[in-house]
Amino acid sequence: MSSVAGIEQFLQKIARIAERLEASSQYINQEYLIEFRNKVDNIRQHLADVTEKERVLRIGIVGDVKAGKSSFLNALIFNGDPVLPKAPTPMTAALTKIGYSATPKAKVVFYTDDEWRGIEQFSRKYDELIDEELRRRPQAAGGSGLPVSRETVEKTLQAGIPAHIKACKELTRMAEKRNLDVYVWLGRTVEIHGGASHAAFLQELDRYVGSHGDFVPIVKYTEVYLDNDMLKGIEVIDTPGLNDPIVSRSRKTQDFLIHCDVVFLLSYVGQFLGEGDIRFLAEALPREGIRRAVLVGSKFDSGLLDYKVKKAPFKEVFRKSRNNYIVQAQQNLETLARSPNCQPVVRLLQQSLPPVFVSSLLYSAAKHIAENRPLTDEEERVVEQMKKRFSGFEDTPEFLRDLSNIEKTKREIFAELIKQKEQTIRERIADLTKSQKGHLLSMLENICIAMERSREDLKHYDYEELQQKLEHLRSKLNSVRLRVKYIFEHNAISVRRTINELEVDMAKEIDVYLGINISTRTETRHNPRRGGFLGLFKEYYTVTETIQTANVQEVIAGLRKYSTRVKEILNREFRTLFNLDDMKRQLKDAVIGAFDLSDEKFNEDDILIPLNSVLEDLTVPSLEIDEEGYEEVVLRQFPSGVVEGSTISKLMLEQEKMMKDFFENVAAKLQSLAKNIENSLLEQAGVFVDKIERQLKNNIELVQNLLENKEQSIRQYDMLIEQVQRFKTEIQQI
Repeated sequence: MSSVAGIEQFLQKIARIAERLEASSQYINQEYLIEFRNKVDNIRQHLADVTEKERVLRIGIVGDVKAGKSSFLNALIFNGDPVLPKAPTPMTAALTKIGYSATPKAKVVFYTDDEWRGIEQFSRKYDELIDEELRRRPQAAGGSGLPVSRETVEKTLQAGIPAHIKACKELTRMAEKRNLDVYVWLGRTVEIHGGASHAAFLQELDRYVGSHGDFVPIVKYTEVYLDNDMLKGIEVIDTPGLNDPIVSRSRKTQDFLIHCDVVFLLSYVGQFLGEGDIRFLAEALPREGIRRAVLVGSKFDSGLLDYKVKKAPFKEVFRKSRNNYIVQAQQNLETLARSPNCQPVVRLLQQSLPPVFVSSLLYSAAKHIAENRPLTDEEERVVEQMKKRFSGFEDTPEFLRDLSNIEKTKREIFAELIKQKEQTIRERIADLTKSQKGHLLSMLENICIAMERSREDLKHYDYEELQQKLEHLRSKLNSVRLRVKYIFEHNAISVRRTINELEVDMAKEIDVYLGINISTRTETRHNPRRGGFLGLFKEYYTVTETIQTANVQEVIAGLRKYSTRVKEILNREFRTLFNLDDMKRQLKDAVIGAFDLSDEKFNEDDILIPLNSVLEDLTVPSLEIDEEGYEEVVLRQFPSGVVEGSTISKLMLEQEKMMKDFFENVAAKLQSLAKNIENSLLEQAGVFVDKIERQLKNNIELVQNLLENKEQSIRQYDMLIEQVQRFKTEIQQI
């Protein structure tokens, strides 16, 4: 059943059943036929959604700017071809989603005005830090009397300037060099469609994301779809470097990553699981949603060359280097796992140990040698060093390809993931078809019972007697109208009471998710002042300033956690808020109770068939909760993602206001929901009995119309009932 052929066979069979039932519409109530056809169409759509959405293998690539993400992706997905463009600098690398399309196309999304103003704000902060140091050091060291250059000060301060400030300065500086009128383009989305050639499409795309692209500094993220067979069934998320300074882009990265089947965390073995990787694992990755994570030690060729013993056997170098990095990974992840704020993804990485060690460079070198093409300068340097340093090293394509570990990674990890995807699809389809088969069998049973009832009426009643039967049933139904109305109204009151209790529970939860972590750093300045007689001497005094910072992403994360908690409360309580099944049982008991079941002239099916049909149509409105709008408010006010000093208190006030506004919005939606449910119930109370009566009338009129050819109609019913029984058997055997 899980195969495409099996699904199509199932769909064809139930569609054929629907067509054969519709061909006998004069013997079957139209409402039953419409209901069955709608169910068949609904099943087809659901199965299509499952196979379409679940089959795509979604891969996320994250890592530091020096980890070689693009090279790894080009090797893993594109067999070493340089398909993915490289950004001009690590700081300007944009978030990119890559997928397949028969016609190449791309979507380029620029920063908004508010996001760019936040970038400019931190760019100015960078200038202020440099200006302050220039004022402190008006002359170069050594007493030359020459003014110290700005370039020298920048190089001196680089290590001490926070990464987000440096990144923002680099973006604005690049925009200035390109003479880019940024405010003309901010907030826009550009769509690029494949033109006359693939080369022309890539050339146009290069304007936005290439190393010399005009618009690179203002690109927030891109979606690129290429006509490349290797992308069929695959969707790749290539993220910016770790600790992305742009919080709106960081949030978009998280939204993409939680839908990935696997996230590869690349860590350069030369600084394996360093401070940046650890901080990223602790702070930047989404807390929920990631299904599988794989730790990749990238640039393994560099790690091998770090081996200190000269002329060592290569097998020894490989084994000892690999073991050393494995122990390093185990120890660092164990330390992280003991942290009280340990991310779930750390557990996933521990489960995937040992790490996968790869060399995209050696994979590319193997490809070049196999195709008789010259090596790049870097490839030639690495290969020659390994030949010189290690005995037993070979520069054959086979040796280099195996050492790169790319093919094995692709073969083992991808094969397992695809197998898991197929298993997931099979299980989803099996669950869906099992539940839908039950619905189809129930509907066919109702049709069968209705036809049996009509056949019996044909045998035992004439036109007038059928009319009298209808009037009798109508009379009994009218006697329960007041009881039915009470059941609907009682459930409406219960909904209102429960929703008021829910509001109290949600309000109590707010304090749990308020508050943000504040980090501190110190900056030391040496300021000049005049001293001595008449202030003739210049001396310097030291000022140490403690600067507090807070991450805006924590506020957004807190709102998301509160939103998740609210949804948990609602999901838990909504079952008691309004028990639709219980109300249906009450209504069924009330309607059936109006009839004398001991009366031989009364057949319970006469009323159960239309009653069950009407009960199936009963629905209530649902509640949708969305925190996106509140996140956008925070990002507009604090677009850079990091706040300092007095701005922290403003952020905390905004967090409290945002939580309160979110709660009030949900509470208002709950009250609106209560009103909608109440209105829906009262509306259905007024027509519930009428619907049953209309179905009764349709059923009896159908039989009355068949009385003229009574015997033929009875034979036709015999045949149709037998046919429906066969339909049920066919569905059971699927």
